[in-house]
Amino acid sequence: MKFIWSARVMGALAFMVSAHFAVTEASAGNTRGSIDITTPSGRSVVVDAVSDNIIKVTNLAPGETIPASTASLITGRAEGTDITTAPGIALLTTRGGIVVRVDSISGAVDISAGRNKAVSDNGLRTSAGGRQSLSLSTMGGGSFYGAGERGHSFNLAGDTLVMYNRQNYGYTAGDPRIRQMNITMPLFISSNGYSVVFDDFAAAEMVMSNPIVYTSESRSPISYYFINGAGTLADATRQLSSLTGRQDLPPFWSLGYITSKYGYRTQDETVGVVDTLKRAGYPVDGIVLDLYWYGKEQDMGRLAWDPVQWPDHKKMLADLKKEGVNTVIISQPYILRNSNGLANYNELAAKGLLLKDSTGNPQEVTIWVGEGGMFDMANPETRRWLSDRYRQLTLEGVGGWWGDLGEPEVHPETGIHANGLSTREYHNLYGNDWSQVIYDMFKKDFPDTRLMTMMRGGTTGLQRYSVFPWSTDVSRSWGGLQPQVTIMLNSGLSGLGYMSHDVGGFAIDENNPYDPELYVRWLQLGLFSPVLRTHAQSTAEPYKYPAQQDIILPLIRERYRWLPYNYTLAYENASQGQPLVRPLNFYSAGSGKYDDVTDEYLWGRDILVAPVMKQGATERQVIFPDGLWVDYSKPSKFYNGGDTITYPAPLDVLPLFVRAGAFIPQADYKMESTGDYRTDTYTVTYYPYLGESEYQMFEDDRTSTASLADNTYSIITFRGDASVEGINIDVTAKGTYHGAPDMKKLTFKIHLIDVKPSEITIDGKTLSKKAWKYDPSTSTVSIPVKWTVAAPLHIEIH
Repeated sequence: MKFIWSARVMGALAFMVSAHFAVTEASAGNTRGSIDITTPSGRSVVVDAVSDNIIKVTNLAPGETIPASTASLITGRAEGTDITTAPGIALLTTRGGIVVRVDSISGAVDISAGRNKAVSDNGLRTSAGGRQSLSLSTMGGGSFYGAGERGHSFNLAGDTLVMYNRQNYGYTAGDPRIRQMNITMPLFISSNGYSVVFDDFAAAEMVMSNPIVYTSESRSPISYYFINGAGTLADATRQLSSLTGRQDLPPFWSLGYITSKYGYRTQDETVGVVDTLKRAGYPVDGIVLDLYWYGKEQDMGRLAWDPVQWPDHKKMLADLKKEGVNTVIISQPYILRNSNGLANYNELAAKGLLLKDSTGNPQEVTIWVGEGGMFDMANPETRRWLSDRYRQLTLEGVGGWWGDLGEPEVHPETGIHANGLSTREYHNLYGNDWSQVIYDMFKKDFPDTRLMTMMRGGTTGLQRYSVFPWSTDVSRSWGGLQPQVTIMLNSGLSGLGYMSHDVGGFAIDENNPYDPELYVRWLQLGLFSPVLRTHAQSTAEPYKYPAQQDIILPLIRERYRWLPYNYTLAYENASQGQPLVRPLNFYSAGSGKYDDVTDEYLWGRDILVAPVMKQGATERQVIFPDGLWVDYSKPSKFYNGGDTITYPAPLDVLPLFVRAGAFIPQADYKMESTGDYRTDTYTVTYYPYLGESEYQMFEDDRTSTASLADNTYSIITFRGDASVEGINIDVTAKGTYHGAPDMKKLTFKIHLIDVKPSEITIDGKTLSKKAWKYDPSTSTVSIPVKWTVAAPLHIEIH
């Protein structure tokens, strides 16, 4: 790097007369600034410090201007940026430690931010075909992740990634189609703790070699952002999400169990499914209605309830809501002419609200069930029309929305959108704009209601619109199950914290339509996925597997026990952009040891999940990430980071491990839905290990859309300090919210206590030996405590 730097300085000295600098507030030590250099060739390079840890670089041809950003939510420039100049060189330094060097002759840019963490580019070029190509050299090696929804590989180094959303019906692991899936994002995140975002949404290609080459069909200049993440994926994800956006707190019910099928055809069937689930003892919080709520497949675009199949849908929606069940209904980008969607087609066509062809007429669109037109989401009037229809349906009691086929699945390349963009330029952004229609409508008309929108198409920043994506029409097969961890990991690192999957597998294999073992294993993965929603073409519901009820029913009930921990993960996502599903190297600074692990993951910081995804397997290999890990089922067993073991896993066992020192809060009581959840009663399991540890649990009223903005929430902090002399536990609360209880019933279950304690005190008062229990068979102490939240709680165990 020093040699290259010296060569560039020498070149600049020879030709600096030809170069022009325009440096905003360009004195050393200035508080705000950017670099704007025009090279001898007439090309401009603009570098802005977006924040202390984010740099934006734009290369412009003569006469071009920087377009508005679609990737970034940040406006303005960072405070405390230093800019200095030398002959032929401009240097920008941020308070976060990013150093940018710009060569005024070539326009080349070098960015560094700590040891072995740098990218450099040699300026934007345009190929003969009109495509723009930007080349970034990377320093320090490492692995690359993200790029949206990617299922073929977790580590994307060496891959060629197509940025053009595509549906892949019935895919499996190893299917080459899943290199290109439904949500593509022109960004990557490095295991060395930095990320790069190309500010683009057009059809493109990103070659993940060295240099990384990004080639786009966009006609507008393309900027890129370099984001410094202090050496870890954890911090890089936090910084990346500060740029591209973070998702709002979810509806609390979305963390419960949701039932779905292709599809519930009538009101009686829908009510019957919920009744059957409840009679069988299943908690349930949602039901998803596929195409048939508006009639039949050919009625797509009708956007009105079919009065024959749903004679009193308002009553049904209200009755289900009283039972704690929220109804989510489907919508698509298409308006068909061949049935009951004709009236809407004619209205939209007459008003010019459909995608148009080159002659200005409605673009003909043919999908698998008919012909018609397509909503032009780039047209503000189309968005208003659609928003009004969604608003009316929401007022009738619809609880959430499902945007299907939103890649869009069929998007004729002869189409022209209202913003002047071609299909290939606008295609990837379509899902974002569609999601924003629903999001903005809720903000305007239902400002106090949290939103769940299931969406399977979009690009960078999709998470801003309260989107709960899923990995689309996966094969019901073991091959379909296997890539789901990879998909959740890459999506989460890209910003989509709630990526999930059709639990049980959607696309039925005619030769093997019913596989109870597969269903159980998929449900085990779903237990620790952002959304637990069963969905399939047939036999989707858990009660359809009677011989496995002793496994399946406890699994779905277990989802509700984990609500305190899972809701805290939702808070970490909303406040810091942290994914719920995290790779094993999430907290490791570029060690490389866990870069390619694709069949295990961290659920938050403290839980390691190792699902079984091979048919007939009764054991599996488990690799342990950095730290010390405790067997959740047998807490007397420890495993060290770096260990690889073979773990017994018969059908009723999901291998699960807890980070030593962790506190795990749970709701240890039966619920029929999340409406039965309480914030005055918790079971807190502690796995003490020598030294100090801490866990913070999030609470709010679980309904407010402004909890974080208004600071109307509480953080409950559990601190542990374990030594050979004993264990100290401290509990404190900071903040409050409407309806927060003054008193909490906490039951501490403390593992790894090999000898019965001689004394336990709470706030200095010794407990009677009848007030706590010791189980020598599990080496566990149980201590029930009534805690007055306003005062700190202190427990000592000797």
